[in-house]
Parts: sequence; structure tokens; C-alpha cells
Amino acid sequence: MSKWSDTLSETSRCLYCDRSFMEEVNWTWALGLPEEKVLCPDCEGKLVNINEVGCEMCGRQVEKADHDFVDASVKLPATFVKEPVTLCRDCAKWKEAEKGEDRSVQQRSLYVYNDFLQEVMAQYKYRGDATLATLFSKKLKRLTRPLGKIDVVTVVPLSEERLWERGFNQAELLAGEFACCDVLQRRGETAKQSKRDRRERIAALQGAFRLSVEGEKWHWAGKRVLIIDDIYTTGATLRSASTVLYEAGAEKVFAVTVARATGALKNNG
Repeated sequence: MSKWSDTLSETSRCLYCDRSFMEEVNWTWALGLPEEKVLCPDCEGKLVNINEVGCEMCGRQVEKADHDFVDASVKLPATFVKEPVTLCRDCAKWKEAEKGEDRSVQQRSLYVYNDFLQEVMAQYKYRGDATLATLFSKKLKRLTRPLGKIDVVTVVPLSEERLWERGFNQAELLAGEFACCDVLQRRGETAKQSKRDRRERIAALQGAFRLSVEGEKWHWAGKRVLIIDDIYTTGATLRSASTVLYEAGAEKVFAVTVARATGALKNNG
């Protein structure tokens, strides 16, 4: 049987719902550059890509319910930029609090954190289905291409208690396509962020991180750092982690996450 007919007859199994499906043959196959599909068309269709943003710093998408956070008329490409200018209400407040000292974290996410993605992430994080990380790791890698040179890639660390509960750090698995270094460490235990409102999240995460033993060995001056995490909500987690890196001497800190939460659906970032 020819390669063409073999391909047409091949089926895959959805990594999320476990149903069989036929992979679509397109121009990437003809060029010998096929991308393996791990979700069936139904599940893939429930993921909402972030293609436009209203904030160049945190990558907040424009939604009708959130027009008090971003200008509804602003729709910018969802890619990293050299100098973020258009900011949402939250990022404008963060910038004001910096009092002229640049400790910004330019962040981009793959998807809107909708009901379906919330369920996928819950199955991934809390039910131990670590294989779901393969849904996102390569896409996160592609998302960082516009950044150019990155000196250090790290992840948001879990506390020892949370790591023991889950058996893995979800951010480390999401970073599977990167050469990561464990340069950050949690200070003690913090209650689950999903149980807190915005103000409580920000307060609880102040001073929540420090450099790890490995991180202490680095010479941070001039370093461009990328942090990987699963969900961006208020930005408090990434802000707290990046503060440690800036205080150590890092030049610039960026971040990528799978999901950008706004409105009612929020998690722990």
C-alpha cells in the first residue's frame, strides 16, 4: 500500500476523551513536516486560541465583560513585543507601583481559560494525568520564538507539600521542550490560590519565592529569563517569582502559560 493510502487509513486516539479519529492530511504532510494531532477535532475545537490581545504586557485578551480592564477598541497581535506600550488596568497599576524601576513581566498565553480548558487542566493537575502536558509543550516553545535569545528558562516551583500531593510539578512537564533550570524555590507553604480572591492572592504571594541552591550559583547580571507556568490569573505568582530574579540582577523576565484566565473562571496564577 502506498504511503498516501497508508496515511489516509491511519487513525489516532484523542489524548483527552480517548475517542478514535482520522488525522487530516494537509500540505505539511506533503512536505514531510506533519504535526501529530493529539486531540480529536471535537476537543480541539473547544480550545480558544488567543490571537489578539488588549494588553501588550500580560497578554490579556479583549472580552465584552472585561472592557473596564482593557480598551475594547484595541486588538493587537498576540506576540511578544520589544517595548509594551498598551497596558490593561492591572498592568498600569503594577507599573505605577514600580515607581520607575522596571520589573515588568511580559507574558503570553496559548488559550483562553474557558470551561473546557478548566476541565483539561484539572484532569492534568489534580487527577495525575501528566501525559496531557504533551498537548501544550511544543506550542509553548513556538510561542517564545519572537523573544530571541533567552539565557535561563525556569518554572514556577511547587511547595514540598503540593509536590507530594500531585507527584509532579505541572509546570516542569509543560516545559518539556526547554532546557530548564530549577533556580527558584518556594518559601514554606501557601494555601491554594483557587480559594482566594484577587487581593488575597497578591498579598499571599509577596515574598513567596527565593533563589534555590542552584539559583544562588548563577551570575544573574544581564540575564534574560523565561518563566513557564500553567495558568495566568492576576499575575501575582509571576510577579513574585520575577522579583527574586530582578533583585538577583536579571536584565529582563518573560513568561509563557497555557491559559489566560479572566472573569469568572480563575485558578491559581
